[in-house]
Amino acid sequence: MSTPVPSPAARPTIRLRLGAQLARPTVEQLAYLLIAALAFVTRFWDLGSRTLHHDESLHTYFSWVYEQGNGYIHHPMMHGPALFHLDALAYLLLGSSDWASRVPAALFGVVLVLLPVLLRGDRFLGRWGALAASVFLLVSPSVLYFSRFIRHDIFAVTATVLWFVCFLRYVERPERRWIVLFLITGAFMLTTHEVTFVSAFILVTFVALAFAARVAPIVLATSGMALTAFGLLLVLFDRLGVPGPPPIPWENPTREAIATFTIRLLTHPITLAAIGIGLLWILWSWRLVARSKPAGQSWNDWLSQAAPPGSIARALGNAWSDRAGLAWGASIGLALFVTLYTSLFTNLGGLASGTFGALGYWLGQHGVQRGEQPWFYYLVMMPQYEPVAVLAFPIGVAAAVWGGLRTVLGGAPFPRRWQTGAFLVYWSALMLAVLSWAGEKMPWLVIHISVPMCLLAGLLAGQLLERLEDAWRIWRLSQRHVALALALLTVLLLAQWYLAMSWLTAGPYDSTTGVPLRTVRAGSAEWLRLAWIPLLVAVILLLATAVDRGWRPYGRTLALAWIAALMLFQVHAGWRVTYREGDVPRDMLIYVQTSPHVVQLTRDLERLSLELTGGMGLEVWYDSGTQWPMNWYLREFPNRRYFGTTISALPEHPPPIILYSLEYLRPETDTLLRGTYTAFDYPMRWWYPEETTYRAFAIAPELKTPSRQNLQTNEPPPYSLLDVLRSVWRSIATAREPEQQAKLFRLVTMRELPSPIGSYRFRVYVRNDLVPAFREARIDQPRLEAVLAVPPVPTGGETIR
Repeated sequence: MSTPVPSPAARPTIRLRLGAQLARPTVEQLAYLLIAALAFVTRFWDLGSRTLHHDESLHTYFSWVYEQGNGYIHHPMMHGPALFHLDALAYLLLGSSDWASRVPAALFGVVLVLLPVLLRGDRFLGRWGALAASVFLLVSPSVLYFSRFIRHDIFAVTATVLWFVCFLRYVERPERRWIVLFLITGAFMLTTHEVTFVSAFILVTFVALAFAARVAPIVLATSGMALTAFGLLLVLFDRLGVPGPPPIPWENPTREAIATFTIRLLTHPITLAAIGIGLLWILWSWRLVARSKPAGQSWNDWLSQAAPPGSIARALGNAWSDRAGLAWGASIGLALFVTLYTSLFTNLGGLASGTFGALGYWLGQHGVQRGEQPWFYYLVMMPQYEPVAVLAFPIGVAAAVWGGLRTVLGGAPFPRRWQTGAFLVYWSALMLAVLSWAGEKMPWLVIHISVPMCLLAGLLAGQLLERLEDAWRIWRLSQRHVALALALLTVLLLAQWYLAMSWLTAGPYDSTTGVPLRTVRAGSAEWLRLAWIPLLVAVILLLATAVDRGWRPYGRTLALAWIAALMLFQVHAGWRVTYREGDVPRDMLIYVQTSPHVVQLTRDLERLSLELTGGMGLEVWYDSGTQWPMNWYLREFPNRRYFGTTISALPEHPPPIILYSLEYLRPETDTLLRGTYTAFDYPMRWWYPEETTYRAFAIAPELKTPSRQNLQTNEPPPYSLLDVLRSVWRSIATAREPEQQAKLFRLVTMRELPSPIGSYRFRVYVRNDLVPAFREARIDQPRLEAVLAVPPVPTGGETIR
């Protein structure tokens, strides 16, 4: 099926129309222009000031090596090759720097904010909904922070959104451009991050469910029976003592190990059972569907009759018929995939490591539990940064379920945007479930959950705005004044609650936990309970207007007022975590962060080198604990030397500078070096205090370390589901205490931590004859001398993580 091409006579008319639109832009176009400008400023402002995170330094260093002409070999540990090619291109065009490293991520962040414009159609988000979705993505703290973070996730989630946009647009109107772009985007997705396999699973299962529900509902029944049979077999195998599938040899696998694993996996009882049930399900379902098709009718004709235009089933039939579009999209997508994974055809082994190797490696990481985060990790993180998306999600679920039940049971037609809303709910729920189940949970993965929830929030907000717009046209002036007054009252009530809580919790500092922490003002415990009255009034006002049919239009203005207030909080949270404290881990989003002292030290060494050698010829030794990020920050020093973990003796001409992490520094080595060097301590990186903030929220029996499973009570494992539910209730119940309310409020709104942040420190040894020059080269030396100077005798006993 080809896309219509405008005739030559029509082209001048199109150009005139475009010229008129540019000369007189609409309010909507101006709004998107403003959003684009804000997205560009927020993503690029002060982009290079924050020190590169440990993972960022890995990505930037190997991208720089690639740009320098020394090649790049894909390894699943560092995900897909797209990032390395994009960063190498940035270095080629802009030079290598922290700022240039993050330019590709920031550009993709801007594109992500603007992608909802492609869903402004009436069957998708609608004009208001697309605009609201762009605003929500613009002010999302997690999207903002990780749009300025050189990891693969921003590339993956942007490509995923575009991929799903192509799918929805093709279902509405099967134009060839959408299927070609769909296949190309899908290929690019696979070069970014393995989480895109989850995205592909989400789309495939949604399409399968929609297809079966439309043209062959019997397949849903056979699928349920097949899954039930497989589940019963798993229970039977467990009772019989059948061991689980063989472990994946993800760590430096050999060909023999891979071959042995493959044979053991294919011959395992669970695998054989899955294959057998799957084949039976396919044959049985095919036979039942074939019986329902009239004899002598082709499959395409039958599908055209069974599936109306605009349905997913009809779109599948159209796509299958467009062989030319499939060929073009698959060819370009395959070329892109091969080009990137083979590093521009210099590493053919990348084709294997980028497919089976990547999937096997990260499936193997599930049992490793790197980070060892609990099952509720994203459930406690999301409300702190994405309240609009979090509140919209259950509303979207209820709307999708209600719309589906009305159609199935009552015979009413599907609401016009039900398919889009159901898909966004399915995407959000499945991504949250899979990432919460996965063994490795990291803060940067949260954007794969927050982005679909922001789109869902945009859909719901757009419907509110559309209905409010219709009501506004017919309202009298007095009614408009009432609506505005109620909205203003809601905002004032929420502001009053916030200011009252801020004042009442700003009591004297208590330093018993190791950090100065605000307490409740003297005699204010009872007043703290009263401070919640404005918030409760705002909630009651919203619910009352939503229930009463006559006041429901006013309820929409109250809902929008709530959204506006929550967006102000998100702006505050995003500003703090991104610009004010982006290199200090006071937020769950930051997790672990390289300290700014590393960049400062690098600048000091550059000045010292210029003074001593006239260039970057200063010899600097560094160990395994400082290798990352120092591989990146010392890249311009040709005489840098990595020595591993141990120095047994100094050479005849000792190097001017030695960087040694306290993790690997032994007392005898420190004694050896202090005869020739003066030592200074620096923090290499620091991390968020997990144990004293969120890990005690509930029992996490799935963690492999028993001491981390239960931080609430002294009860030993094992733990039942009832134990987990009780632990959740205990955490919720403690929120009734004024002191706990105060701590939680100041933690979420002002990031006041109940304990110090942890740190990993390293020692800088400066050769004694160079100490005066080093002190001269340092920035802000009067303030830092007292902080960084180390006494001549090591203190010992320092806890190193």
